Amino acid sequence: MNTLVRTLATVLLSAATVAACTPLTPPSQELPSLTARANGGDVDAQLRLAQMYDSGVGAPANAEEAEKWYRRAAETGNAEGQNGLGSGAQAKRRYEEARRWYELAAQQNHAMAIANLGALYDLGLGVPQDRKRGFDLYMRAADLGEPMAMWNLANMYGAGQLGAKDMVTACIWTRRALYYSEIGSAVAFHASRAMSAMTKALSLQDLQACAQQEHDWKPMKS
Repeated sequence: MNTLVRTLATVLLSAATVAACTPLTPPSQELPSLTARANGGDVDAQLRLAQMYDSGVGAPANAEEAEKWYRRAAETGNAEGQNGLGSGAQAKRRYEEARRWYELAAQQNHAMAIANLGALYDLGLGVPQDRKRGFDLYMRAADLGEPMAMWNLANMYGAGQLGAKDMVTACIWTRRALYYSEIGSAVAFHASRAMSAMTKALSLQDLQACAQQEHDWKPMKS
């Protein structure tokens, strides 16, 4: 495997991977009021608490507390809570449980849950490995604007996981992932590194074609 393909093929992202990249911060002063609201059934407060405990931003990192509040939100039918609960289960290798929650969120077109579900099928985690189904789910999530899915599509094309390696299409999806990802995110970091390698490896004509196709495309939600 050449260096460019290795750069693409070794970092498949899911929500469980992305969560591990977030730095810790001191507890937020609003933590007590959020907790009171969450205990009173406020789903938005439940989600914020779950995300704070999950990431360690605004609250001490605590997987059990994160799971508790994601579950409270998820059981109301909230797709963000369902995806968060699935991500926590995946991080603990409870893949069948993760799949069930991802599927519930995916039914509501939650883009990250669809991408996470794609990763389970792509890697064969708790399900028989099915790269085609993983690809289809990534494509659906990418069309909804999920940069993690765009990056994983780049990996699939760059590694030739569905046929011959296609570095131009890998470049297109890498550029899209970089454009739609948040600055400082795991997706942005890995896509930026891959683009640096591609700039050296691909021809000027291929790079121009890649840039044009990235520019001409927008997710459906846009």
